[in-house]
Amino acid sequence: MESTSSTSPLGGAIRQTVVLAMASVALALLAIRLADVILMAFGAGLVAVLLNALAEPLHAQLRLRRPLALTLAVAATIACVASAIWIFGRQAEAQFAALDAVLPRALDELQSRLSTAPFGGAALAKLEDWRGFGWLVSLGPKLAADAAGGLAGTIIVLFAGLYLAYHPGSYVGGALMLFPRPRRERARQVLDQIHRALRQWLVGQLCSMALVGVTTGIGLAMVGVPSAAALGLIAGIGQFVPVIGPMVATLPGLLVALEAGPQTLLWAGLVYLVSAQLEANLITPLVLRQLVQLPMAVTLFAVLAMGVLLGPLGVLFATPLAVVVYVFVRMVYVEGVLGETLGPSV
Repeated sequence: MESTSSTSPLGGAIRQTVVLAMASVALALLAIRLADVILMAFGAGLVAVLLNALAEPLHAQLRLRRPLALTLAVAATIACVASAIWIFGRQAEAQFAALDAVLPRALDELQSRLSTAPFGGAALAKLEDWRGFGWLVSLGPKLAADAAGGLAGTIIVLFAGLYLAYHPGSYVGGALMLFPRPRRERARQVLDQIHRALRQWLVGQLCSMALVGVTTGIGLAMVGVPSAAALGLIAGIGQFVPVIGPMVATLPGLLVALEAGPQTLLWAGLVYLVSAQLEANLITPLVLRQLVQLPMAVTLFAVLAMGVLLGPLGVLFATPLAVVVYVFVRMVYVEGVLGETLGPSV
């Protein structure tokens, strides 16, 4: 009897540990299965954060009620997007049509140069396979399905973001109910800090995208690269995915410049380099100096890890996810568990 009573607490602890481990594994497997849904929910949260950031000045400066300020922010965003499409739509369409005509000639130029290069045979064979477009035909149905799924997902994310933006209290309150009562105030502080960090990151990212897109487009036009506006737009969009996005967005511009000649290629490379340096030395120090600053190596590995684990959506949301993890680790682990006293994170 004594032996049974002495081992009973130990047996209960073992059972609790086993149950906790099994529940953790089950939750991890469920999260993996629902990774796309979780990322879409995170995207909806980013939309809500952006809309609230746009509505905040109206609410604070003009003393408008928050729903009215948010409605005006949504209407202004839609009006700006529609106006940009109406003003630049035809020009952009013509630019992309010209880009579509220039790229094949640029590939021909690259092929002729590879044919005379000492080690260009292997690359030339690979280029020939790529230009056969057989791979594109075989991937056609999958690409069409992915495009339809992406469009549907985008619509869901936008509408879910609107719901989150208009009724943040109910969703935040529901999330806080999952925590024990003594922990809820700290959980609220963590959520507020994550919201602030994401809002500031989004504003800085939009500034960075605009600067890179405008400077690249103007610079390429000045050095005589065809379809400069379209290439500038591609460069600006590519800035959303750090490290990898700008490198990928540079390739079409260099390829088009190659078709125009070696001197144009050199000038185009200089334009991309100057644009990147302006972004790194102007936007980052002046606009982002009060924001969450992730080391470049951490950002790069975050992009790679999210790409391997979660695919293209993971790459798209890698940096904001890294911002969330940074704030969470800082406030919950470093300050809460280790007891370190740190300064403001943003």
